[in-house]
Amino acid sequence: MAQPIVPVPADLEPDVPQDFPRFSFAGHDREGQLLSRYLWHHFSHRLFNNRVLFNKEYLTTADLWVGGAVDKTRGAAIQEIHRADLSSIVIDDEGYVSTHQHISHAHDRGWPFPLWCQVPGGPWGLTAGWHFQDEGVGWIWQYNFLKGLNDPRFYGETATHGWGLHHVESLGIVDKRWKLRITGPSPTITSPKGIEIDAFNCPFMQVRWMRPSDASTGPAPYIEWKREGDTDFSEERRVPLVGLGDEYKHITGADHFLAAMYRHPLWRGKIVRLRTGLAPALVSGGIEIDSFFSVYDTRHTINNPIFILSCWRQFVWTGDVEFLRANMDRMRATLRYQQTEMGGLEYHRIRNPWWGHDGRPSYTINADGTKTSHPGRGIGANYWDLLPFGGDDMYATSQYYGATLAMAEAEEAVRAHPEWGIDTEGDFEPAKLRRHAAEVKSEANELFWDDEAGRFVGCIDCDGAAHDYGFTFLNLDAIWYGIASDEHARRILDWLEGKRIVEGDTSTGEDIYHWRFGPRATTRRNVEWYGQGWTAPESIPWGGQVQDGGAVLGFSFYDLMARLRVLGPDDAWQRLCDILSWEDEVMAAGGYRAYYADGSKGTTLQGGGTAGGIGIDSEFLESSLIPSIVIYGFLGLEPTPDALVIAPRLPSACPEMGVTNVLYHGALLDIRVGPHRVEVEAKTQPEAPVAIRLPGQWRDRASGRKASEFVLDAPGRRTFTRARDSGGR
Repeated sequence: MAQPIVPVPADLEPDVPQDFPRFSFAGHDREGQLLSRYLWHHFSHRLFNNRVLFNKEYLTTADLWVGGAVDKTRGAAIQEIHRADLSSIVIDDEGYVSTHQHISHAHDRGWPFPLWCQVPGGPWGLTAGWHFQDEGVGWIWQYNFLKGLNDPRFYGETATHGWGLHHVESLGIVDKRWKLRITGPSPTITSPKGIEIDAFNCPFMQVRWMRPSDASTGPAPYIEWKREGDTDFSEERRVPLVGLGDEYKHITGADHFLAAMYRHPLWRGKIVRLRTGLAPALVSGGIEIDSFFSVYDTRHTINNPIFILSCWRQFVWTGDVEFLRANMDRMRATLRYQQTEMGGLEYHRIRNPWWGHDGRPSYTINADGTKTSHPGRGIGANYWDLLPFGGDDMYATSQYYGATLAMAEAEEAVRAHPEWGIDTEGDFEPAKLRRHAAEVKSEANELFWDDEAGRFVGCIDCDGAAHDYGFTFLNLDAIWYGIASDEHARRILDWLEGKRIVEGDTSTGEDIYHWRFGPRATTRRNVEWYGQGWTAPESIPWGGQVQDGGAVLGFSFYDLMARLRVLGPDDAWQRLCDILSWEDEVMAAGGYRAYYADGSKGTTLQGGGTAGGIGIDSEFLESSLIPSIVIYGFLGLEPTPDALVIAPRLPSACPEMGVTNVLYHGALLDIRVGPHRVEVEAKTQPEAPVAIRLPGQWRDRASGRKASEFVLDAPGRRTFTRARDSGGR
């Protein structure tokens, strides 16, 4: 029996599937064991895989190359799971991609908070909501009604009092809904007197209800309003209620309708009454209302680029033309939204126009230490949900840049393969997209770069103030996406390495890596720049919150990739070894929860609803990223539509590496690389011939053929050595 081309050390955990990947590092068996265990541990302990958007790019980067990875809940290969989830993601008619986080009483397609009642000092005079149940209304009940709001005007039977009824009769609360009977044409209900709201704090209104099936014919339901000084309602102040589909109907049993109030030029100032047209086409029938409430704009700017980047990665690893055919126009629609609604084409950066997303915080600290609240400001827009990224946004601009280049690659592939049957669009010509990406890169390195600090700021708010707390994640992302210039990338690493001290930072030098596995998320204490709902950051010590001196394990992948690209493979290898040494110590102590249980290591873990300074397990699925440094970094695997590129960058301390069970275009591959040799074994029959592309000239040992590209069309191993005329031996 032939020896395997990748000699892997023994597993550290039992029952790892044989077709799951293992790593081999010449002369470093322990590191290979630790990283192999790490990959299996974080995949097998993952809580779920679903349509949630914020981690889709992380997981498609971490998962799609992994052979033998079966979702423990859904019983299918992870590649199939991501395919199904990406294909079912909801994109609205304008091209905005839904967040798919979980149900709450915030924007159905945005982040689940803040809710209408999460207003410092209370919502009175700013927002409002009526929930026709006495209990069991999810986040509204658990986190607010039971914690002090407790105003009977807003829930239960008393929430039905005081409404103006026109051609409709109240039948009271039935099965936790307000039941109404239509008695005449154009039935309406008008909100109770005395409950006023502020337009800026209510950019949307939502109704969850059940109406007769024939209510969908004829004119749409609507909301009208009276401002302070208006004597009556008017059709000039009317916004339609639009159905949001069935995403959450299995949970609420109701249809969800949303009215985009902020787009109407007269939705401004104090609103004193609301009138809802329930079913303009009906003269009889019944309506049951679950709830009616105002909604902050909790949509995320990152959803659209994440969708594009994830879809493209899904395609290049799987070669699934049917998937690309089904999603190409969806990808175009989502990029067009960033180009237009988010200002990409006009400003060569992302400028967020949504209410509450101008980059300013939800409070200011006065000279005497007191705080002045600014309700409606500082609504989160990305993964870092406590921080009010917005205005001119570097975080969103980096992802927009990456998505634009991914779209250029996709469009180029479509044009090179007319047999795929995917139509092309002139607005998305590859060269045009790349020219625009170059403009975005130039703008970002000019506008967002702080030359004195030697790093990118997070965003610039509508008042022109730049916000910089030493965002390591943002600066490492800039290197990952390639938007950082070479000079700026080097200066970023000098800062992280402690070669430069940034004046005013709380963490400098070696302390930036205080948590050992990776850099702090931020290096400067932040007690003043937060979004609505997070009003006492000073009550948590530095490093006690992930977004203020804490850290996320998975993002060490971007640190490793940045080091590889800027400082070279030796530096990246040493950093990986440091991480694995920490990992070994943690597992010997009983695992992550045991290791950080009592706070003796400086902080506790965040996850599952509890706050903490470090994100490792629970909802931090991105921890799966770290092993991919071997794939995309040291082995230099780059999946393309037509070939798997192998361009190794090996450290001197480990001049030979291998990995088993890499899945590319349906072929299961073992890959081993050395300074002058690449070995590939196809362990299964490729669904179609698979091309391997190597930089420079190589010789196929079996045939003697010299080339830079070779085809695998059957199971078996192939050995390629550098040809003499390209510097080989």
